[in-house]
Amino acid sequence: MSGSSGRTKRNLEALEGDLASGRLHHALLLQGKNLSALEKGAIHLSRKILGAPEETEEHPDLFHLRPSGKARLITVESTRELISDLNLSASQGENKVALLHEVDRMRREAANAFLKTLEEPPRGTFILMLTTRPHSLLPTIRSRCLQVRLEEKFEELEDEEWKSWLNSYKAWIELASDREAVRRDIAAPVFIANGLILSFRSIIARKANEVWAHRKQSLPEGIDEKEIDAMEAGVRKGTRATLLAALEERTRDFAISLAEEHGQELAGRKLAQVIESLEKAAGLLEVNLKEETALEYFWLSSLRTWTAK
Repeated sequence: MSGSSGRTKRNLEALEGDLASGRLHHALLLQGKNLSALEKGAIHLSRKILGAPEETEEHPDLFHLRPSGKARLITVESTRELISDLNLSASQGENKVALLHEVDRMRREAANAFLKTLEEPPRGTFILMLTTRPHSLLPTIRSRCLQVRLEEKFEELEDEEWKSWLNSYKAWIELASDREAVRRDIAAPVFIANGLILSFRSIIARKANEVWAHRKQSLPEGIDEKEIDAMEAGVRKGTRATLLAALEERTRDFAISLAEEHGQELAGRKLAQVIESLEKAAGLLEVNLKEETALEYFWLSSLRTWTAK
């Protein structure tokens, strides 16, 4: 049975409803900006499919496929191993779940090897594929899945250093928007931007280390060093994505406050340009551009936008 190439915005409750009524599609391509949020949602849905307790981290009928190695790729060898596992009978109950993390990291030969399983999976098999870059997948993969963009709720980070950084970022936007102040000292916004970039990268590194330290305590048995290295890199990527999403939300908030002073139309136009720059920087990071270079691009682009008439 071929999947649908259309995209629908759903929440987990709706997918659980599809499962309860026997209408859950066997292959879901779960999309979103935050990989960590996607993983949490997929694990939650996997528990429902398998009838596992909410606190269960792993299950004998839950099979993970993750990028591995320094290149963080999903290889054809690991894909064939997953296919072999899925062709075995379920250990408990009737269902099995294949959870493919960062499926956009799947090599072409691995994707081609997986097509038949994706289109005609073994009985009782559900395939959950996670990506923050759906258009990087082969069209033949996307067309066989129901594409679901999970609704993401923004949650403010409870971190004092982050809150302090946001205050500095807001002050920088206010300075950059004050054309008289910039005319008096054109170098100040640039120097402050450099400091914001350095401290932003420091926060990313610290938060990623905290998340990884927690994640390492519950790694599944039998996972090899290449997978561990790739998972650690994925944690940093996910942490960075979370902070960039938070940065986007706060930028919107700050622009709204500026609208009262500079006019709704002008502030709205500038906000759209700044968000576009942020999204482009995030896209550059996805293709492995150096973090510092991508962030410098965002702040310099933002500076030009905020200081413009």
